[in-house]
Amino acid sequence: MSDELQDIYLTAQSLAKQVGDIARAESSSCDKSIQCKDSTADMVTETDKKVENMILKTLKQKYPTHKFIAEESSSGSNILTNDPTWIIDPIDGTANYIHGFPFSAISIGLAINKEIVIGVVYNFLLDQLYAAKKGSGSFLNGKPIHVSQCKELRKAIVITDLGYTRTEKELTPKISTIRGLAAEPSHVHGIRTLGCASASCCMVSQGGADAYIEYGLHCWDYAAGELIVREAGGVSLYPTGGPLDLMGRGVLLASSKELAEAMLPYIQHVEYPRD
Repeated sequence: MSDELQDIYLTAQSLAKQVGDIARAESSSCDKSIQCKDSTADMVTETDKKVENMILKTLKQKYPTHKFIAEESSSGSNILTNDPTWIIDPIDGTANYIHGFPFSAISIGLAINKEIVIGVVYNFLLDQLYAAKKGSGSFLNGKPIHVSQCKELRKAIVITDLGYTRTEKELTPKISTIRGLAAEPSHVHGIRTLGCASASCCMVSQGGADAYIEYGLHCWDYAAGELIVREAGGVSLYPTGGPLDLMGRGVLLASSKELAEAMLPYIQHVEYPRD
């Protein structure tokens, strides 16, 4: 299985680069044929669809027995089994892509027995390829990366986001979390928002930020990035402090267990239905 997994790992990286080149080439298009999905902040372009179709076609031809969960072809009832399952976001950060804010990424993860074993995130606008295979470390453009190992909130930069569904029921606890982390006594170094879950994960993996907390996500947003953080030495939890649930609509990633635990009292829970 190790040789097969290595082959899959290399395939995922090559494929991410291939479709990322297409997304980059189309990023300057004046007409991205934008459509809104669940809200005006939840958008999809023709490039999203094209990239997803290319990824699915390639992987289904090479791995016909594998299962797939992909954002743009999701039916709303995603079932993660023990079978090898690809979890794909063709362009994470579509709003960024539309506006030219350079944090958009191809995100490709592979789960086996409901555990992510391969994660590839390609920020095609910055030509940054993040990759990890279970037990083999994390890499940025082929060079090893590591989390910051920050343990104290007062020394941390934390990434979060308001998400694309912004009812009062959702916004109030999210803003309370930001306020709790930013104010005394926690008083973190800073709060950042990138608008791209996979890029946020990768920023933690390379030590540019120390933690990332967000509710309202789907598994395709962070599955690949979560493995990259863990293989870079970080930790992943569900935001209430329990084990991460890929179908649970929330993630807490941190550079150390101590930092994750220090954040928990300030995180306001947001209830979302499981995927």
